[in-house]
Amino acid sequence: MNLKHTLLAAMLLAAPALAGVERSGEATAAFSGKGPAGFKLEGKTNEVVVKDQGDKVVFSVPLSTLKTGIDLRDRHMQEKYLEVSKYPEAVLEVLWTAIKLPENGQTVTQTTNGKMTIHGKTKEVPVTYTVKRNGEVYEASGKVPLNLKDYDINIPNYMGVTVKPDIETTVSFSFKKT
Repeated sequence: MNLKHTLLAAMLLAAPALAGVERSGEATAAFSGKGPAGFKLEGKTNEVVVKDQGDKVVFSVPLSTLKTGIDLRDRHMQEKYLEVSKYPEAVLEVLWTAIKLPENGQTVTQTTNGKMTIHGKTKEVPVTYTVKRNGEVYEASGKVPLNLKDYDINIPNYMGVTVKPDIETTVSFSFKKT
């Protein structure tokens, strides 16, 4: 029952057009889903990889590192729903030309499109991100809404509690241009 949604993560942008990126400090990718009667399912990881691949920046999250706080739920999420042995990571790709970076002391918030790959399926998704610049360091955060059905992920259900297919994924990290 735990949302694979983790992809989440992996989302947000970070660096200037056609420049390299070096992550600095901690990073977090998370997901949250809802169910009946106020039920909430949340998970997170500190494993976020950010890579410059020429014309795009690629964010990846190893799904086996997502934790919800309940070991049995994590095992079900990884084995039954996300099938991490076949589909080990969630990947978000965003073109550098779609990313705007602020001047020093400024903040930029915008929505652009990216390509999310989860569970062997790739879909275009809206990516909303915020980047704040403090000297050489950029602090980035973002979110991507996902629907599990779009990725052929079975809807988590455990003991009569079914999670809604729409989930929110988020990511935050700091980086420097190289």
